[in-house]
Amino acid sequence: MNLTQTINKGLFGEPAFLLGMIALIGLLLQRQKPVRVVGGTVKTMLGYTLLQIGASAAGSSLSNLSAIIQNGFQIIGIIPHNETITALAQINYGQEIAFIMLIGMAMHLAIARWTSCKYIFLTGHHILFMASMLASILSAFPLRHWEQYAIGGCVLALTMSFGPALAQPFVRRTVGSGDFAIGHFNSVGFAVTGLIAFLFKSKTEKPVPETFKKMQPFFQDNMIVIAVFTFILFLSSSLFATSRSISEIFAGRNLLIVSVIQSIWFAGGVYIILHGVRMMLSEIIPAFQGIAQRLVPGSIPALDCPVLFTYAPVAAILGFLLSFAGGLAAMLLTLNVQYTVIIPGIIPHFFSGGASGVIAYKIGGRRGLVVATLCHGFLITMLPLFLTPLLSGLGFIRATFADSDYSVVGIIVHDIIEVLLR
Repeated sequence: MNLTQTINKGLFGEPAFLLGMIALIGLLLQRQKPVRVVGGTVKTMLGYTLLQIGASAAGSSLSNLSAIIQNGFQIIGIIPHNETITALAQINYGQEIAFIMLIGMAMHLAIARWTSCKYIFLTGHHILFMASMLASILSAFPLRHWEQYAIGGCVLALTMSFGPALAQPFVRRTVGSGDFAIGHFNSVGFAVTGLIAFLFKSKTEKPVPETFKKMQPFFQDNMIVIAVFTFILFLSSSLFATSRSISEIFAGRNLLIVSVIQSIWFAGGVYIILHGVRMMLSEIIPAFQGIAQRLVPGSIPALDCPVLFTYAPVAAILGFLLSFAGGLAAMLLTLNVQYTVIIPGIIPHFFSGGASGVIAYKIGGRRGLVVATLCHGFLITMLPLFLTPLLSGLGFIRATFADSDYSVVGIIVHDIIEVLLR
């Protein structure tokens, strides 16, 4: 085996090792102590491994849910879930994802340094998600490896730089200042929410009912929310399936017990995935934060969307519920017009829907909140319907990317490259 093959298949052919190398270089550049360098490198590689383990558990549960829905409603159900499909993408395109991330983050800092767009995207797991989506889209075309890396890195950098800028006018009105931006790849969804909330702005406001205030503690632990709503989804879907099909899928086990176990299995998988992603990226992102502080004076941090929850906690809860309701409406619509159905994902509606609820309430009051978040849920459920067929390189899957920006960017990139290669 020559040197090139050794590098491609040995060093860079192992995504966990490559990501560990990125963390190692970043920590060395920060002149960290040897113990910190070794620990950070190992945690990055361990985090990647946990991501794969969690994806296996969550993916198994999603497959069972899709089988129940297909048998009960005679439809194919696909659930938007970033963590699961990212883990599946890394199995096939780990090397491409790592290089796209590395090039994209470097170019993102260059854009912030030499242009007026000073936002620094600090939501590490979303960088990983977008890189995974781009790698999946680009791998469907006859492009050389370096072309995939270059195109993917450029697009990733542009989305990291201009995504926060798109939502910033609405975020500024929500928080009352421009001290920070939102670094969450649902910028299109937030912008649409803000516009609709402004158009349907309430004229007068009434006090918030005590009932909604009492519901708030239940929604503070997202793992409980995921488990409960997944249980409801499993149980309600199972009621429409025949007892024979349920018996065949789960070897004759009780319907209620199956729903409980599968919901906990899914929540456990999601927990492991989230923990693995945080562990992996917590060693990579700080290196780029330090570089940004030195190279980009006057930069504005772009943070994950839950930072908005504290500005209107009750509106965040209502935003989640209304966004999920809008997603159910989109599912029912697709159920009546075609065979493939997008099932609303709990996680995107919890985080993006909750943040959209805060934006909508601050801009449009209660009426704006209701109308805008229902439209938001409908939008982020419908958009993956057009993205999923483009992810052919991942094979026949039961998950897709959630949030609006993944679908918008993926569709645009696919169509442009398709035209250029004709």
